[in-house]
Amino acid sequence: MIAFWLLPWFVPASIVEMSDPSAREVSIQAMVKLPTLGAKDLAKLHIIVRAIPMQTEDYPRREMLTVTGGQSIRCILTPDVLRISEVVQPDNVRAGLSVMESLLRRATLTQENLDSAAAEATEPDYWSAALNPTVLPLVKVNQDEALGLYHRVIRPERLMLSVGGKLVPGEAQENWQKRMDAWNAVPEPKGYFDISTLSERDRNSSGVTTVDYMGEQIPAGDAAFSTDMLAMIALGSGKGASLFRIVREKHAWSYRQESVLYPTMTGWEPHLLFASLPSDEMVQRAETIKTEVLEEINGWSDEDLARALGMSNAVLSRNVDFNPLYVLGSGTLNGSLEDRTFMFGYWQLKTGKPWSPEGLLDSMRHVTLDDLKQRATAIVQSMKVRILAGG
Repeated sequence: MIAFWLLPWFVPASIVEMSDPSAREVSIQAMVKLPTLGAKDLAKLHIIVRAIPMQTEDYPRREMLTVTGGQSIRCILTPDVLRISEVVQPDNVRAGLSVMESLLRRATLTQENLDSAAAEATEPDYWSAALNPTVLPLVKVNQDEALGLYHRVIRPERLMLSVGGKLVPGEAQENWQKRMDAWNAVPEPKGYFDISTLSERDRNSSGVTTVDYMGEQIPAGDAAFSTDMLAMIALGSGKGASLFRIVREKHAWSYRQESVLYPTMTGWEPHLLFASLPSDEMVQRAETIKTEVLEEINGWSDEDLARALGMSNAVLSRNVDFNPLYVLGSGTLNGSLEDRTFMFGYWQLKTGKPWSPEGLLDSMRHVTLDDLKQRATAIVQSMKVRILAGG
């Protein structure tokens, strides 16, 4: 069990350092836990995050690029956090922290930049649309609205900074803490906010039909998370997983099928998802698959447990594909310094404890076959199906 390193989703504003002496650069990642937002405010925030890296009160875009050595600063929304990412040279960490503070506190959000950001909106691919079929309303945001929402969302008590790479131990922490001490955020405003609700698409516009089985949420602080994740890997990660054997090998109904732990504001939502050519028999197929997955779980052996543990080791130790943790919403992370630094801070913010792949793997090794079968059965039995027909 891993209760000792998984705690509820809240920590005070902080910073973590991830030392990697072999790295040639330093990654600076800011993560802001999102508040609950109405549909219109969420749509506006999607525009705002694309405008944030364009300009701040302290740094025009050209000066920011000078600090980062020409590498673009990225700002994106995931289902649970706002993420800002920059890369600097090891001798430029202080300047990088100055840029990050300016991005978090003093983005200018000019109307020109907001309009430009709004024009960059893109449609999700078929896989992302299946996992999150919500449709953002069409909105226009002016500068005053944007700044108000920006300051309401980005607050020090929701913030975690993660710095990774070739570091002087404690340098980033000391510098950032001084900046945080000087951040006297005004009280969060109270009163009426946008309460509009998101609508959902009923078709997958890509032409691909997706069948998504959605289970009950797993809390971020779930003491049995090691069993949860191992069960999801056994169900749908890689060749040999139950979903692969049934959907692809037995029925030839899909080329892509995966298990996904999709981030929510307070935990993870388990999904078993596959894509298929459109068919009038999709509802019946979806019922068949769920029945056969439950039958297969009942027949799992020590060989299935060993396969799941081997895949878990490959995913967590060697960054092999098929990691079910979709921490970005649209997908999982790779082994880059940028993504490792993000995960180091994100897990601290999400669970209150350091990210430890080794600790997670060690906990998985203590999961028995009976535990695995019971948890996988419970997850699948709780699942409801959502079909988005291609077209």
